[in-house]
Amino acid sequence: MPARLQQLPWNVMALVLSHLMAGNQLRYHRTDSLDCEQFRRFTALLHTCRTWRHLAIRRFARTLKLSVDCTPPALTTTLAYWPTTLAHPQNEHRELVQTVTMELDFWSILNGRASALLAASPHTYTCARRLNIRFGQCEVEHEDHASEGPVIRVERFMRDVRRIMPRLRTVCIDHTVNYDIGNQDFYLAYTTLITRAFNIHEPAIRPLPVGPQLTSLTFAWNIYYLNTACLLHLCAPTLQTLYLTFNHLDNVRLLVATETGKPVAYPKLEKLSLSCWYYLDPGSRPTTNPKSMPFPALRSIYMYMDYPFADDTLFRGNHRTLEYLSMNITSSLIKISQAHKLFRSTRFAKLKAVRVKNMNIYRMQPDIPSKVAIDFALAINPTRVQTLVIEDVTMQASLMPSMLKHGQLACLQRLIVPDAFLTLANMVMLLKILPALVELHCQCAGLGPQLESLNDHKLLDTFKAYGNCLHNYFEFLQLGHWGNADIDVLAKCATLLAISCPQFTFLAVSGHMRAKLYRAISQLIADEPFACHAPRLELLLYRDTL
Repeated sequence: MPARLQQLPWNVMALVLSHLMAGNQLRYHRTDSLDCEQFRRFTALLHTCRTWRHLAIRRFARTLKLSVDCTPPALTTTLAYWPTTLAHPQNEHRELVQTVTMELDFWSILNGRASALLAASPHTYTCARRLNIRFGQCEVEHEDHASEGPVIRVERFMRDVRRIMPRLRTVCIDHTVNYDIGNQDFYLAYTTLITRAFNIHEPAIRPLPVGPQLTSLTFAWNIYYLNTACLLHLCAPTLQTLYLTFNHLDNVRLLVATETGKPVAYPKLEKLSLSCWYYLDPGSRPTTNPKSMPFPALRSIYMYMDYPFADDTLFRGNHRTLEYLSMNITSSLIKISQAHKLFRSTRFAKLKAVRVKNMNIYRMQPDIPSKVAIDFALAINPTRVQTLVIEDVTMQASLMPSMLKHGQLACLQRLIVPDAFLTLANMVMLLKILPALVELHCQCAGLGPQLESLNDHKLLDTFKAYGNCLHNYFEFLQLGHWGNADIDVLAKCATLLAISCPQFTFLAVSGHMRAKLYRAISQLIADEPFACHAPRLELLLYRDTL
């Protein structure tokens, strides 16, 4: 390598490395056809010279994954982001580790097995400043004959961790909690870990500058365990991600208030996911203090259940931060939205992606008709939304009238309506009224009454009349179909759109139809009148796009 390149500042060379390792950033590809281009680049850098080798290894040795396995007892360490196609480096790269991700179950702390494994480890990570603890999703209470209390065992675990990471500065905890939260010993030990974690009062161990943070929490909430609400309220100031599954919906108000009614806020929470095992009774939805703002920093809301409140609790204070919204549409939600003017066009300026689902199919009596659900979805921040997903198995032909009615979706780039039956004529109409559309998912319903009566020459002339500029941005089409779908019709739809849309090259169908559709398109462009456009249409034949 020329000397002038070796003499570049280290930070500049690191930027060059990041650019080289970025790899292929194409949005549309088949996962089973991805190549290992970035790994090949990485391998080449390892054998270029000492400078590039050090930079490359330093990049991929930052994060260490440390797994504590109790059956059989073992402590496994791997570099989390090291390419799987390359031999794993030996222990000489421990000094490059900056973040340790520890995976274990909490009961292994209480029975002392985790401490025993850490105490026996000869390795230390002197540059590690951050510890991410991930507790397992399925915790097993192991047989335990020790006489020590749970708090003492937690403190011993803390000392062992601080011994192998003497410069630890930040601790983040990610936990999937099961019903053990109702166990008083478990709860006492767990709150000890959260409130006192790693701040050991010994002269040789410096206290952490920032207290331990439970940043991610996932659990099924048994509302009859008061400990569950107490744990949420204790961790509310530090939580960034929260996944809750309710096994019952009594006292759901405890999510945002204490038993005495004092409001609880989650100032750092960015992602909230709510689901339940039962539907809410319309009369049981609680209201909250209208001045409270429990979720002021939310960026993503996922509601796989009916909206649990009778007011705008979840949407207060986050009108400047909310970017993604996924929810089930019900008549009660529509009424709440109208009463509080939730989704008026100027309220959620950053809301770019919306997913709504009509739950008609899951109810004995349909709650709202398909047209009402579609109109509600299209009215959510229509001038700014870039991705819109509408799921409604009763939709079928209801989409187009509503789309023509709401013509102001100027920024919409991805329209995903897997239950909508659209003809090729409908797709052309959508391309005309959605100037920024890049991606469309729908069911194919044929060419349409007017186009079906035309022969291939007239069909081609009709789409050639658009002058290769029907739509300048449209790239990707995913077509659903029934088992007896006419493959020739699907092939014609694809080729006609490719002729009139210069960027359209990505066509996706389900796996068992790919080979049949590939053959149909090949045969279509081999004959007249489509043969004259073969150079353009052959782009549809790349396996990666089917």
